[in-house]
Amino acid sequence: MKFLYAFLVAPLLFAADLPSADKLLQLSLERSGGAQAIAKAKNAVMTGTVEMAGHNITGPVELYQEGSKSYTVITVPGIGKMEEGFDGETAWDMNALQGARIKDGEEKANIERSSKISVLSSWRDYYKQAKTVGSEDVGGKPAWKVEMTPKEGKPEVFYFDKDTMLLVRTTAIVATPLGEIPVEAMMGDYRVVDGIKTPFTMTEKAMSQVMVMKFDKVQYNVPIAADRFDLPPAVKALAAKRKQPPQ
Repeated sequence: MKFLYAFLVAPLLFAADLPSADKLLQLSLERSGGAQAIAKAKNAVMTGTVEMAGHNITGPVELYQEGSKSYTVITVPGIGKMEEGFDGETAWDMNALQGARIKDGEEKANIERSSKISVLSSWRDYYKQAKTVGSEDVGGKPAWKVEMTPKEGKPEVFYFDKDTMLLVRTTAIVATPLGEIPVEAMMGDYRVVDGIKTPFTMTEKAMSQVMVMKFDKVQYNVPIAADRFDLPPAVKALAAKRKQPPQ
C-alpha cells in the first residue's frame, strides 16, 4: 500500500514543486534585459564567422533581423553562398548546390519564430502552450526544461540556466526536405549590448553535422539597406509561378 501511495502521489508532488513555465519565461525575459529594452531594439545586425566542425571549413556569416523579417547569409569556401530569409510573408532558402526553394508549413512557421530578436517577449503569439517538464544539466550546470508547443510544428524544449536564467539550449524535431530531423542549438558567451544580454556564440547540431557561429559584432538599431529583406530574383520567380493559375 505504501508503495502504491508513493507511485501515485510522488509524481504529483514533483510536478507541484516545479516553477511554472510562465514564471520561468518571464524571469528569463527580465534577466535578458527586460521587455522595455527588447522593445527598443527595432532591428539587429550580427556578423562573425561560422565553422563546420570536423570539416576544417570556415567562412563569414551575417544575420539581419527587423520586426518579423530576417536574412542570413553564410559564405562557404568552395561552395558559395547559403542564404535563408523571411520577408514577413515568404520564407525561403537558396544555395549554389540546390538553388532556390520556398518554405511552407512547419518550415515556414519555424523561420517566422526564429526571425524575432527575442521570441520570449511575445511567445504567446507563436506558442499555444508552455510547460515546465523538469531540469537537466547543460554544460555541467543545472537548467530548467520548458516544453514549448508551437501553434504549428512539433514541441520544442527550451533550457534556462538556473543561475542566470538565460536560454542556453533548445532541442526540436524540425521538418526539412530530408524529413523530420532532431536539431539542437546551444547559446553561450552572453554579452550586454544596448542593455540586452546577447549570445555571441551559437552551436547547432543536426544529424552528424555541427555548425559553430561566433559573432564578433552585434548591433541593435543600425541602418539596414531598404532592400535587405527583399526576395532574391530566383525566389521571386518561384513565388510568381505559384500564383499563376493551373493550366
